Amino acid sequence: MSDLPLLPDQPSTIDRVRRFGPPALIALIALLFVVQNTDSVPFSFLWFEFRWPLWIMLLVFTTIGALVALGVARRRRSRKARRDAE
Repeated sequence: MSDLPLLPDQPSTIDRVRRFGPPALIALIALLFVVQNTDSVPFSFLWFEFRWPLWIMLLVFTTIGALVALGVARRRRSRKARRDAE
């Protein structure tokens, strides 16, 4: 490890762990879940009925959830920016 001081705009190692640690842990848990659950399961919603491997369903619904969370976060940021600008 270097003894050089960090630049003002350079995040520390602790900041990086706090930022990337939880998503990496969630991804690891999801990967373990996928590896253990490869059976096909029925999916029934309104008039849609089909069978998919559980890992595909996990991937699809996790992606949908992440996109919803991203949209909510963007909307919250834009509202806060608008409020701060007033």
